Amino acid sequence: MHDLAVLELEDCRRCGLWKARTRIVNGSGNPRAAVMFTGEAPGKAEDLKGIGFQGQAGKIFEALLSYLGLSRETIWLNNAIRCRPLNGRKNRTPRMGEIEACRPWLLQDMETVDPKVVVTLGRIAYESVSGRQDFTEKRGRLLDISGGPALFPLFHPAYLIYRRASRQLMCHDLMELGRYLDEIGIDRAKQTRPGDVFCES
Repeated sequence: MHDLAVLELEDCRRCGLWKARTRIVNGSGNPRAAVMFTGEAPGKAEDLKGIGFQGQAGKIFEALLSYLGLSRETIWLNNAIRCRPLNGRKNRTPRMGEIEACRPWLLQDMETVDPKVVVTLGRIAYESVSGRQDFTEKRGRLLDISGGPALFPLFHPAYLIYRRASRQLMCHDLMELGRYLDEIGIDRAKQTRPGDVFCES
């Protein structure tokens, strides 16, 4: 992202989330990455540290990357929403107006990084990138974005904390994603076993 755009983002007041934020959580990683991961929105830890996917969801995300033979240094990581959505002191789902207000920053990331594939994590990220509302039907499938990179929707890591039964589905989805990354020539390190994080041993 160009310096001027970064300065504009740091002062963004396109929606009301700026009033309670500690900081904006910008994208991070390799700005020339072939694979972009897009999450939903910052939580408490992310709002404090300014880095996406911390805490328990972060551990699952790290396991996901490790299984795929990727790392935070080889991908680009961002969120559909750059500021933490709050309901009192608790996290909440972003509202449509907030998603639309932040979408230009997401699209700018996609244009600047120019990845071969965008892996969306959860419904909000999928809807923001694709403009569609059929996450359940499309999850785990490779999709084409008109004039853009391929899209591969996955569950959000936080979802797997509470829905352990979905981890087998995630295991299958990751294997499909791995096969696709190999097909398009993505350089990956040796895969690690997902173990108890995703698949039954």
